[in-house]
Amino acid sequence: MKLFKHNNTDIKKIITAVWDFWTSKTGAFLLAVSAIVIGWYQFYINRPILKYETETISFISSQNQNDYKVNVKGQEYKDLYLTRLTLQNKGAAALSGKDVSKIGHNPIRIVVPDDAKMVHYTLDKTITTPDITSSLHEADGDLVIEFDFLNSDYQIGASILHENPKAVFKIKGSALNVNAITKEWSDKQIKYWTWWGMGGLYVVLLAAYLYNHLRRKKRNAT
Repeated sequence: MKLFKHNNTDIKKIITAVWDFWTSKTGAFLLAVSAIVIGWYQFYINRPILKYETETISFISSQNQNDYKVNVKGQEYKDLYLTRLTLQNKGAAALSGKDVSKIGHNPIRIVVPDDAKMVHYTLDKTITTPDITSSLHEADGDLVIEFDFLNSDYQIGASILHENPKAVFKIKGSALNVNAITKEWSDKQIKYWTWWGMGGLYVVLLAAYLYNHLRRKKRNAT
């Protein structure tokens, strides 16, 4: 037994209604907005896009029964925290180190808070893309990141030992076609909700249009 019955007339009506929707003012508006969004995204992605991530863990704590000691430059620490930072190029274009603002202006750097009580820092090669030639050095209280090229999907990592567990490290700076370095939250979540939001809007508008369209046809038929 067939639960649903369709005939060619019903299918033609649906196709016609959908076509009328996309050729209506509402459909044309949605197409225009979609074109603007896609064009903006293409313009945005075809340039270096620098983002960073941070992760802080307890390196050693006096609250634990430790079978080891941490000694840095002749000094022993009972409470120490490790923050790992990664600077990533999320764009399609590579960034040359020559195009980065120089020291004294706005170089790409890790901003070290005054209350961080930094003990040690190092360029972390375990989370740095092997093909990058990079270095990390202190200047004006911050840690300047230098590199030859930061290609698309490449990243540079740094590890910092500090005494203050609440210290918040940021990466700032500017370069050619890069006005700001933003913290990475989650591209997957952003894309997920953007596409689902746009898809939901399309479905609602299309359903409303079809409902009004069919209701008008029914009214005219009577």
